[in-house]
Amino acid sequence: MLARRRRKPLNARTAEGHGGTEWLASAGFAALLALTILGPSMTSENYGLQSQIRMAGYLLISLMSLVALEPWRRPERLLVVPWPLLVGLGWCWLSLAWAIEPAVGLRRLVLTSLVLWSTFALVRRLDLERSVLLVRGIFVITLVANFVVALTSPAVGIHPVNPGGFESDLSGDWRGIMIQKNYAGLTCAMTILLFAFHAERVHVALRVAVIIASAVFLYLSDSQTSQIMVVVSLIIGALFTWLAQTKGRERLAPAGLAWVLLAIPAILFVSMAINNAPYLEMLADPAGFTGRTQIWTALIRFYADYPLFGAGYGSFWDLGPTGPIFQYGKGWVTEISQGHNGYLDLLVQIGLPGTLLVLFATLVWPTQRLLRGGDHPVRPLAAAAFIFCLGHNLTESMLFDRDSLSQVFLLIALAWLWMATASDVAGMRAPRVTMPLAGRR
Repeated sequence: MLARRRRKPLNARTAEGHGGTEWLASAGFAALLALTILGPSMTSENYGLQSQIRMAGYLLISLMSLVALEPWRRPERLLVVPWPLLVGLGWCWLSLAWAIEPAVGLRRLVLTSLVLWSTFALVRRLDLERSVLLVRGIFVITLVANFVVALTSPAVGIHPVNPGGFESDLSGDWRGIMIQKNYAGLTCAMTILLFAFHAERVHVALRVAVIIASAVFLYLSDSQTSQIMVVVSLIIGALFTWLAQTKGRERLAPAGLAWVLLAIPAILFVSMAINNAPYLEMLADPAGFTGRTQIWTALIRFYADYPLFGAGYGSFWDLGPTGPIFQYGKGWVTEISQGHNGYLDLLVQIGLPGTLLVLFATLVWPTQRLLRGGDHPVRPLAAAAFIFCLGHNLTESMLFDRDSLSQVFLLIALAWLWMATASDVAGMRAPRVTMPLAGRR
């Protein structure tokens, strides 16, 4: 019963509801995207007025999402999050029972939960076309702002040249309004995907111009992970575009094949817990991956000591001198705030079972829905975006991490995929890009 109800667009104007709250959902979604993009700059310090404003902003967005859903008409509208994500999030909440700093973990997990629920609520309230349009518009504004700041105020928009100093490897890299070049590179890569797929209604000249401008800024940012992953994601998106044209709604492969994607990391993580020596040997070069090997070494050592439960959600980084990183890392490693690998960061926080649950929700479950086939035009975009975000987490820690850029974009992609595949699975013709944006059932 609930599955059938979930397939019903929440912005449909029926006898049960009205479209009067669409503007509220649009404003809330735009605010969510703006806070996500500005978040890294607002949280460069772990305390202060900006962090309080950011938290208040997300509370307001959650309230706007709640009102936009109009649950007093149909309470089940609150059930907008797919069950696999709820299970993964539930384990994170359970981990607070053994967390090193449960109060800190609680604050961070509340924000993660608010962002997750609000993202799905707003995307489903707006429906596919309007939410894609809003994301695309916000990213174009961000791209323009990045260029303006980098060209008119290089001291702000470009990493300063600092040979031999701290973060000297960032010297000369463009960052625009973002605090760091990797964040700028991520937004540029996502902009490319947004205009490469499901953009038939955008004039070709504008699409090409935005893609070229994004590629130029991405190159100047020297964000290598984003550069590699955008190419991979473009290939994935092109593949699903071709499959939609040739296969239509035919099943592409048995959904059970998606479990192979979970078996591979499961084997790696189990073997790492049993004997971490081979992995530590591979990370022996302290300069490897721009120094990330030193961070990963500390994380692997901690995980090997606490493989099942970890330190508890939010109880590894930014805890001061009593935090676990001070026992397993040394030097500059103890001063950073993330492990630069989302999967290792999950392992040290919520342990092996929790990490596998999160991977099921963000990797296996979406892949299963893709393998069912379907010809909705948002599918290639959603597939490319979720592949990009998962690949980006190989060198940056953003998976299930509050309002981090890649986490929010991943949630948006999963929401798009869920809505598109729900229409396909239900055997109904999904709304096409040529149809009106609102008033559809």
